[in-house]
Amino acid sequence: MKKRVLTTATVVAVMAGAAACSSSSSGSTGASAPDPSALKNAKGVTQITIWHGLGAANGVAFEKLIDRFNATNKGKIHVKATYQGAYADLLAKYTAGLRSNSTPTVLLAGDIATGFLTDVKKSIPAQDMAKANPGDLKLDELSRAGRNYYTVDGTLRAVPMNMSTPVLWVNWDLLKKAGISKDTDLSTLDSVVAAAKAVAEKTGQKGFTMPDDDWYIEQLTATAGQDFCTPGNGRKSKAATGITINTGPAKSAITKVADLYRTGVAVDGAPDGSAGISAFQAGKVGFLLQSSGLLGVLKTGTPFDYQAMPFPTSGPKSTSGTLIGGSALWLSNTAKQAQQVAGWKLETFLTSPAAQEEFSHATGYVPINTETDSSATQKAYLKANPNFQTFTHQVQNTPNVSAAAGCVTGAMTAIRTSNINKLQAAFSGSKPVGAALDEAAADAKSAIKTYQEQVGQ
Repeated sequence: MKKRVLTTATVVAVMAGAAACSSSSSGSTGASAPDPSALKNAKGVTQITIWHGLGAANGVAFEKLIDRFNATNKGKIHVKATYQGAYADLLAKYTAGLRSNSTPTVLLAGDIATGFLTDVKKSIPAQDMAKANPGDLKLDELSRAGRNYYTVDGTLRAVPMNMSTPVLWVNWDLLKKAGISKDTDLSTLDSVVAAAKAVAEKTGQKGFTMPDDDWYIEQLTATAGQDFCTPGNGRKSKAATGITINTGPAKSAITKVADLYRTGVAVDGAPDGSAGISAFQAGKVGFLLQSSGLLGVLKTGTPFDYQAMPFPTSGPKSTSGTLIGGSALWLSNTAKQAQQVAGWKLETFLTSPAAQEEFSHATGYVPINTETDSSATQKAYLKANPNFQTFTHQVQNTPNVSAAAGCVTGAMTAIRTSNINKLQAAFSGSKPVGAALDEAAADAKSAIKTYQEQVGQ
């Protein structure tokens, strides 16, 4: 399904307007988290709703889990799951629901909605629900990288559900023609850049590609050991005020990638990544930066030796790492207490080891529950799928640092929309890299300021 594109102005106005409307009337987090007695004492079947943005095969796998939960809790809890379109559409419908008081019990929202959903204060922090319901979800079983991403001001706000990670896809047949062996170190950005140049020079094919998507620019920043937003990626007491890609190690990393495009070594991957994927599958490019979610696509119609390798870093290992993608479960603080506990039961089920293993195998997402690693069937699956093992190891080995947590601001969608245009100009050569990054930083500062003024930050 094609994503509906929102302009920067529209995103800021819609999201900030909803946040301003909600923040003024909601208080900090609403009522305290209810304990199991709220559901135990409820009469009849407790009806709850969940909105999500998982389409195609991901949606089918998700609906199967919902059906199983309903069957298991028949006569006590019933969940109605509704697909609300891609993440941008889902968030637009949620903001409309804030105004009409018609939001779902649970919202499965995309990763960069974290800042906005924290600001509107319409969710019970996952940390509070876990404390009030000790017999359900154990938060320390969840991936550290997942918890790191959804923790704001020291509080875990939502429960991560589906988690992806960016990796380096390698066409070994093409690299072999360029004289690059499989024991070559490709763990750093410099080594990948050098190898990409060798592929272009010695084979006549392109050496590199990635989507024209700001997520990968954020990855280049995080793997350089630098916060994308300042101060502190907006995760502590002070809100984000701007982005940093026009400075320091991040600027250096982005410039190295831009130079591959400007010198003809790289091929444009298209905003949705489709052109890059097609070129890679056709054997016409050596390296592809893409999500782990590409595994299912590459399994069919890729007639050469390919491999997923960790995302290349340019910063110290102790302070550099990739950001996760995917979405998380946000529990409404305006629902009835019985519904809140029922919603927490649903979140517990969806993130359980068995459910996560099933969902992972069906979709390519990395299991969020670390207890999945102990499953005999999961061990067998990883042994048979070494590329998936790369995804898992990368998530497990990501340091628990600010840079790898990502930026939290309600203006994040607007920032990404603006950055794409600036970066395309830098990569195409129509604008100097430094000037393009400076303009991107200026636009981001303006978008954040507009958003914060409307929410009263």
